[in-house]
Amino acid sequence: MKKVGLIICSLLITFSSFSQKVNDEVLLTIDDKKITKEEFQRIYNKNKTNLSTGEVTPIDEYLDLFINFKLKVLEAEKQGYDTLKTFVKEFEGYKDQLASPYLMDKEVNERIIKEAYEQMQYEVRASHILVKIAPEALPKDTLEAYNKAMDLRLRIVRGEPFEKVARGSSDDPSVKTNGGDLGYFTVFQMIYPFESAAYNAQIGEITKPVRTRFGYHVVMVKDKRKAQGQVKVAHIMLTVPRGTTPEVTREKKQKINDIYHKAKQGNDFAKLAKEYSDDKGSARNGGELPWFGAGRMVEEFEKAAFELKFNGEISQPIRTSFGWHIIKRIDRKEIPGYEEAISDIKRKVGRDQRADVGRKSLINKLKKEYNFVEYKENAPVTYDTINNVFVLKKDYLTENASLNKSLFSFLDNNYKEKDFAEYVEGQKGRNELRPYDYKLLYDKFIENKILEIEKSRLTEKYPDYKYILQEYYDGMLLFEITDKNVWSRAVEDSVGLKDYFNKNRKSYMWDERWKGSLYYCSNQQIYDRVAKIIDKKSFGNKITNQDLLDQINTEEEVLKIENGIYEKGKNELIDYLIWKKGKNKPEYKFILYKGKKIEPTEKELSECKGLVISDYQDYLDKEWIKSLRDKYNIQVDNSVLSSIK
Repeated sequence: MKKVGLIICSLLITFSSFSQKVNDEVLLTIDDKKITKEEFQRIYNKNKTNLSTGEVTPIDEYLDLFINFKLKVLEAEKQGYDTLKTFVKEFEGYKDQLASPYLMDKEVNERIIKEAYEQMQYEVRASHILVKIAPEALPKDTLEAYNKAMDLRLRIVRGEPFEKVARGSSDDPSVKTNGGDLGYFTVFQMIYPFESAAYNAQIGEITKPVRTRFGYHVVMVKDKRKAQGQVKVAHIMLTVPRGTTPEVTREKKQKINDIYHKAKQGNDFAKLAKEYSDDKGSARNGGELPWFGAGRMVEEFEKAAFELKFNGEISQPIRTSFGWHIIKRIDRKEIPGYEEAISDIKRKVGRDQRADVGRKSLINKLKKEYNFVEYKENAPVTYDTINNVFVLKKDYLTENASLNKSLFSFLDNNYKEKDFAEYVEGQKGRNELRPYDYKLLYDKFIENKILEIEKSRLTEKYPDYKYILQEYYDGMLLFEITDKNVWSRAVEDSVGLKDYFNKNRKSYMWDERWKGSLYYCSNQQIYDRVAKIIDKKSFGNKITNQDLLDQINTEEEVLKIENGIYEKGKNELIDYLIWKKGKNKPEYKFILYKGKKIEPTEKELSECKGLVISDYQDYLDKEWIKSLRDKYNIQVDNSVLSSIK
């Protein structure tokens, strides 16, 4: 995606191709390819204003750029770039990404995004009891788990302490250490059904069993508070593992106190972290940790970090289950505004179980729109109510069965048993499928077929999708053919590059330069000593800069020397000293300089290769466009063009 964006941005024009309507006037014809007034006008109106200057590009100038672009894309198609396996695969990947937002219920998705932002404003503290049950469990097992969860809830409602019931009955392994208490959390930190139940419950409320992929949860909301935002800190940690002797524990406490006093006295925190911290991952970065909010750190650490009032403040040593910590606040940020947060929320929603809600809602709407009909009597999996199990129909297990019965139909599509059998064959892994797996696959098969048809109709239903899809298609072709004819060619064609450079050497000149040394003296006395030495005729021959450093810096560094070749306009200090440019005198008082000016000279290729390659690319591009304009027959209908002006 980066490379497509690079092409489009570099041109400062976003090009698209749109389907032609019968009544559209043809503005431009390139051989047999017709481009309509509607297509060009829409693109021109979208991109005519230069965002950096505010100037509007004249139509004739824009049309020239547009023709160049269309010529390159057409040439790429003629050369078969669009049929290459790599191109097809990459384009299909882009196509799937671009289609994703259209394959979910827009209204439901917007509601979910707003809900997530509202929940982002608060943090919830909750405890839970888990009754584990697999997502594919049979109805009888599911009912048994639900009833068990309801019984546990009833015990709590009748007065038993939540923690006691949790420790005795919860299937969550962490209950041994936390008694079911999950601490504070915010949006996107818990699985969606669990999070939703916690946010919608009142403080002190015991929810009815909530189903997630882990099983049934009984949730008690203990507290709600305004979100604290995020904090960035550095820390120094001394580990105190379980089983550490009291003597070693005391030594660690004394050591963390000593480090704390060093930090408070002004010692560099980052250096202290690198020297002392047992958290070697963060120690390499001076103790810095990534930004974090509620629920990301152990409670004691999180509390201490958020209690720091200003950047640079250092906490007293705090104890956690990991050991001792000293925390330094680096920065803090509050919850962002809606417009600022929305793109991140959308991204997280797309990776979250929330996306399933929007997708399933769309599928239900499409079933109505498409007049979806399911022939349930032919469903491949049925439920045996006597034995409480799912049963795969015998036809699917019988060799050479016809499997011609219709399963469902919509629009002009009719899907039969054999279609499902082929789908299952393509989905099989190493493990043998169970009857319930077939039921899940059948539900997925229906959804996939509906979404496949909807995806094939997106360009008809959503013009924006059609436009951006064509934009990516054209952009990818443009990149591939331009890379071959211009960019890579300029880098790889060393003979052509050298020939171009030799023909244009006068374009690559050094301006007047100065070659010499700068002498930074620490005081007036050193300044006077250095001035006498560098003014001697023997300096530079018998006496070198290194001799001067050895002579002056006998006890401490009181002289620094900087050598180089400097271009005019590239160094503010040199410009002031040598060319008397600039109004401000250098801040450093005791500076001497010795050297000479170098007259303008031609550069060698090695001294300007990057610039020459760039210019050579421009040259190749212009020559290529010229050849394409000679190759193709280009006709502009001026009467149509004048109607746009």
